[in-house]
Amino acid sequence: MIHDSIWLGPHFQAKEFKCPCCGENEIHQEVVHVLEEIRKSVREPLRISSGVRCPSHNENVGGAPKSFHQPQDDGRGYAADFTFSAASLKVPINIVRLYTLASEAVGDDGGVILYPTWVHIDFRGALGKPRYRSTTKFNWPRL
Repeated sequence: MIHDSIWLGPHFQAKEFKCPCCGENEIHQEVVHVLEEIRKSVREPLRISSGVRCPSHNENVGGAPKSFHQPQDDGRGYAADFTFSAASLKVPINIVRLYTLASEAVGDDGGVILYPTWVHIDFRGALGKPRYRSTTKFNWPRL
């Protein structure tokens, strides 16, 4: 485990990625790097809503059984869910913007999933899994 007060980048501390039930917080550095790139682009604070999840917490929140949030063989989580810190910015157009920036920043190395109020990124490519993009969980407006 990394001490909670350690800065992993200019804008993110280890405590932001920790599992709420066990405190595990070791996150793959590429996740932090991409979040820093996105933060720099939007020029607004981001909030990590879910970082590392132990298997118990992952099950409790309904995470996928093989979620990349869970520590992998090297003990690190490879995923994070994030959104804007300011509630006023959590509108659909801004969340889609985060998804677009995340898709560009992650490139072919990982997964990006668009949700109504947050975006999921992961680095499944580092674990030998294929690239993944999804917008099906977003409740698109009916025209």
